[in-house]
Amino acid sequence: MTIKNIGVFFLALFLILACDIAEKEPSTTMETKRLLGPISTEDEAINRDTTEKQSDSSLIQNQITDTAFNLNVNIKDIVDEFSFVGHLNTPSGIQIDWIEKKDTRSLQKGELLMLEYRLSLPDGKIIDGNNRMKMPYLPFVLGFNMQNRGWDEALEYLSVGDIAQIKIPSELAYGKKGLGDLIPPNSENWLFVKVHGIVSESSNSNGVKTWELRSGKEDVMNKESKVKFHMIASTESRSNIFNTYASNFPVTYTRGQKNYPKGLRQVLNNAKNGQQLFVILDAAVAYGAKGYMDLVRPNEKVFYNLKILEVK
Repeated sequence: MTIKNIGVFFLALFLILACDIAEKEPSTTMETKRLLGPISTEDEAINRDTTEKQSDSSLIQNQITDTAFNLNVNIKDIVDEFSFVGHLNTPSGIQIDWIEKKDTRSLQKGELLMLEYRLSLPDGKIIDGNNRMKMPYLPFVLGFNMQNRGWDEALEYLSVGDIAQIKIPSELAYGKKGLGDLIPPNSENWLFVKVHGIVSESSNSNGVKTWELRSGKEDVMNKESKVKFHMIASTESRSNIFNTYASNFPVTYTRGQKNYPKGLRQVLNNAKNGQQLFVILDAAVAYGAKGYMDLVRPNEKVFYNLKILEVK
């Protein structure tokens, strides 16, 4: 995707977000828009088991001051306040320094995590964070390229409750191209993250695992019913294999239509107006042993972020 196309994509998502969430700041976060599309701050999954207010949920509690999460602060100005309890260099060059380490089981691919995070560049400037969306946590499915490769690799070394500083080399972030005016070429990314929890799936059967992020209005579907929806799809090897937000052109499914994977049809046959879902399809109910063109490898799972716009 060219820088021009990226700009158009983010603008389109911003306009959708502005309609969904009237109370949002006019400048919404680049990373969250790319990851999630238009998810409201009122989404059930985001707020599940959340009792703290945003202002009471600082990323590195009792370790660094609240000024660390002011978007105007420079990380280098407060780095001496960090107290690290563990260090790891991964084979690919990612550096992980734990501020708090729980030493429970590692996070697993295909789990929906609730993350609190800030992203900065090596110059110390914070460029992104879940707070820019007024979201207490960012819902993130591990292992499916919702972010750059560095996020997926690093988070597999963490556990629930861990707080860490993660330095991601440019080749596992945005590489030689960078990202517009926000991230320069060949730039290391610094990710500060706390893993708040794992969200259990809403359903898991017949090779289809779903999380309902926003409940919808029940409608009775018949053979002629049509479902209008937006989707972002990715796999373990590739991001954005399908992205209807990029063109701002939602697609339509009619019950019984065969040009969608079996597992996705199963989900859409039960769609509700206004519903938003995360879905993982096993290969057998996705594109199977053949894969799909050069987008989906043989026997590869597929992740979907779905927003149901209309069922009629």
